[in-house]
Amino acid sequence: MQTILISLPVFLIIFFGWFFSKVNIADKNWTHFLNGFAYYVALPALIISSFITVDFFNKSTWFLIFESIFLIIIFAIVVFFILSLFKIDKITKTTILLGSIVGNTVFIGFPLVGMNFGNAYISQASLIGSFLLIIPIILVIIFIQSEHCTGNACYKKEFVSLLKNPLLLSIVFGIILSFIKKEFGMIESIEKTVSMLGATASPVALFALGTFLHGQSKKYLEWSFFVSFLKMILLPVIAIFISMFVFKNNDIKVLVLLSSMPVAVTTFVIAEKFELNKELIGDSILISTIFSFIIAPIIISFFL
Repeated sequence: MQTILISLPVFLIIFFGWFFSKVNIADKNWTHFLNGFAYYVALPALIISSFITVDFFNKSTWFLIFESIFLIIIFAIVVFFILSLFKIDKITKTTILLGSIVGNTVFIGFPLVGMNFGNAYISQASLIGSFLLIIPIILVIIFIQSEHCTGNACYKKEFVSLLKNPLLLSIVFGIILSFIKKEFGMIESIEKTVSMLGATASPVALFALGTFLHGQSKKYLEWSFFVSFLKMILLPVIAIFISMFVFKNNDIKVLVLLSSMPVAVTTFVIAEKFELNKELIGDSILISTIFSFIIAPIIISFFL
């Protein structure tokens, strides 16, 4: 029941976007402009606000960071290998990769951790969830840009473009701000401002998704089920294996639960920005969120 109540706003905001499009208040231009705001303003703000609270002087922080990054890299390699077995175009392959490794850890994962495991695990969830959201996005962007290159000059150009990417820059700014003492009133005001902007990332992207889905066919449902399987079943299984046998970590409930989260709505923003398959991503977000009603309670009950 808790999972349903937490996930219900996701569907309601998508519905309102769809409804506004159906009654001709919103048109397809809304999708483009809303995603532009999410990509250049809201999502970078969300990333900065996530990093501001990280205590990089704590050894346990680095343990969780390395564990999370290692998990995502290994999983991305596994997914890439699986996709190499299919005869599909590069756009579809990249879209599936994006959907399968970027989860809704912030807006669904964090509340579930707090409600079921207690507030003592919120800081751990914030750290793990931030890296499970950000690192996959950066990896996919690097992959997308490398796919367009055939020579050294192109790779150099794309590398410079990557350094200017707002999501990568937001990581740098977030880390810098995390080292600045919070006693300064100006820093506190900046934190609040960034936090407020970051909070708009998911609602704006969900509403944009709703406006986009109006009138769209559901021809990518099979691939959406496949993405959901990779994201919500295969990734948690690999997370259990890596945590217990590679990092010798027995306290795995937060990592496993966050690994099983549905496809993040921010993937729709990325798909629109880099001209990937938005229909496939949109269907994957809906299908995986529905599956979370089943998968999340099973994982939670296993650790309680």
